[in-house]
Amino acid sequence: MGDEGPFVEEIQQDLIRTGYSLPLFGADGIYGEETENAIMRFQRRYDLKVDGLVGPVTLDKLNEVLNEGGTLDSFPLPSGIFQQGDEGEEVKQIQRALQQVNFNPQGIDGIYGPNTEDAVRRFQSMYAALVNDGIYGPETRRFLRMELDDRN
Repeated sequence: MGDEGPFVEEIQQDLIRTGYSLPLFGADGIYGEETENAIMRFQRRYDLKVDGLVGPVTLDKLNEVLNEGGTLDSFPLPSGIFQQGDEGEEVKQIQRALQQVNFNPQGIDGIYGPNTEDAVRRFQSMYAALVNDGIYGPETRRFLRMELDDRN
C-alpha cells in the first residue's frame, strides 16, 4: 500500500486484463485501496493467501492466468446496440473492453455517456469498415473482439 511507479502500473494493467476492473483510478501506478481490493479478490479466487500483497506467489499466478489467455472470458462483449443514454452491466463490459484496447472511456461506470461514445468513435475511426457514429453494434463488436483476441 502506498507504493507507486511503473511496476505497480504493470500489475494494475495485468489485473485489468484478467478481469479485475479498477474503475476509479485505473492503471495509475499508485497502489491504493482499489488495487489492494482487486489483488485480494484475485488471491481469493485462486486460493492464494489473501493479504493484498503482490509477492512471488501472487505474481506467478497472475502471469499464469495471463498466459492461459484469461483475457477472453474476462472481456465478454454484449450483443445488441448500445448508444448514449444506455446504462447497465453491458455498458460496463463495453467500457472494460475499450479500456483494454487503449481507448479509455474515462471510467467504468456503466453509463454510456459522452466519454464512452467518444471512445467508441475513436475505436471505430481505426477501421474503414466501421461507421464512425459512436454507437456500439454488431460490427463494432466484431472488430472489438478481434482486437481483444489479438492481445491474447
